[in-house]
Amino acid sequence: MGFTRQEWVDRFVADLASVIGARAGGTATAGPGSDPPRDGWIVTLRGEQGSRGELSVEFDGAAVAALAKRVMAMDEDPGDDVVGDTLKELCGQVAGSMVLEPPLVGTKLVILAVERGVPSAPDAVLAQVTVTDVAPLPLRLWGDIAVIEAPRVEAPAASPRAASPAPAATPKLDVILDIDLPLTVRFGRTEMPLRLVAALGPGSVIDLGRSPDDPVDILVSNQLVARGEVVIVGGNYGVRITDVFTPENGARSMEESL
Repeated sequence: MGFTRQEWVDRFVADLASVIGARAGGTATAGPGSDPPRDGWIVTLRGEQGSRGELSVEFDGAAVAALAKRVMAMDEDPGDDVVGDTLKELCGQVAGSMVLEPPLVGTKLVILAVERGVPSAPDAVLAQVTVTDVAPLPLRLWGDIAVIEAPRVEAPAASPRAASPAPAATPKLDVILDIDLPLTVRFGRTEMPLRLVAALGPGSVIDLGRSPDDPVDILVSNQLVARGEVVIVGGNYGVRITDVFTPENGARSMEESL
């Protein structure tokens, strides 16, 4: 499945403009660049799950600081920690949106590093994102990610089991069985700095650090009881249970999920 480096660059810059426009509250456009970034921040992304390789993006230092100030609605110039966190959050949203359209559906991008650095890429591509009322954001991109097709692994057939007779109901047990319990399906979870939580708004994308094929957690009263896979039932989302935790393996499974 072919996807050239220029196509990676074009999609990243276009999605970056879309994310910045939503977060900065203005209109953002993407296009080719003429001036290289200076005193830059470098974000490195790695392809996983159906893709491999790395893509590095250098952001102009002064321009990205002005963008972070706008996104975080700050009155004073942000420090490096705020700029780094803002870049990580913006690029995380871009990495999540890039894989929503073919031929990248089913692939995954993760952020390896967000750091100050000096680029060493003679064949880099220059680009630029222009935002309303914000200084143009020069970019330099290099690297290459290949899209690959992961082999499908068929799940082994389940061994037949003898059906266990249902326990005979008793009047006392009937009372307990009529109690309603909240059942929650957890797709994933993550941790974010408070400043990024406060900046969440329409268009924000939160990376849960899981792929669409990973099993989801099924909790009853905040207790992990099973895992399953997401399915569509009559046009609605549903969950097909694949693992039910018994008293013997429940404690171990909950420790692994933490």
